[in-house]
Amino acid sequence: MYRILLIVLATTLVCSVAEANTQQTVNEICKQTIDIKFCNGILAKATSPSMKDLLNVTVTEAQRISDDTYFFISTFLLNAGDQRPVIQKCVDAYAFLNSSLTDALSLFNSGRYAEIITLMDNISSEDVICKTDFNLPGYNINPMIEKNIETKVLVAMEKIIGHMKYGKSSLNNEPEAKKTSPLRRTKQSSVSVKSSSQATSE
Repeated sequence: MYRILLIVLATTLVCSVAEANTQQTVNEICKQTIDIKFCNGILAKATSPSMKDLLNVTVTEAQRISDDTYFFISTFLLNAGDQRPVIQKCVDAYAFLNSSLTDALSLFNSGRYAEIITLMDNISSEDVICKTDFNLPGYNINPMIEKNIETKVLVAMEKIIGHMKYGKSSLNNEPEAKKTSPLRRTKQSSVSVKSSSQATSE
């Protein structure tokens, strides 16, 4: 009976320490973002406290949310009227971003974790900002304001977690010649992912 009690106490202690360490890691990640509560909510969906699973849930949610946002804003184009040009720019921005985040998910599923960092680092803060100086029917406040924040947090999370787990060696070896504009580098990374995927399927 005494031995069973010791085992139970030891197990409880181990679980408590693991839980504390997990929360400490989550706090370290989320405090570097602009919305700690949203970040915590995303990481709470992870199946385990490992950095790999934290990255998994982040790239998965980032792709899902950017895809939903792209579809959402696209539905307003048909009846946009005079606001069509500015809404079109927003649609184009999310089309580009969604393509990059889809590539990131493909890289994760292929086990090419370090390459996600390069892809995400090629996305500048300007690339994840959709201007919100337009009105959307049925909304008093443009919902794209909140969607932009969520997207910026998710992109930041991919960068932070990636660097924490996989980053230093792969990034420090990047040649100077490749340090072109963020938009061009991301498009190049997207092409690389697609080419690699086609080669694998062949």
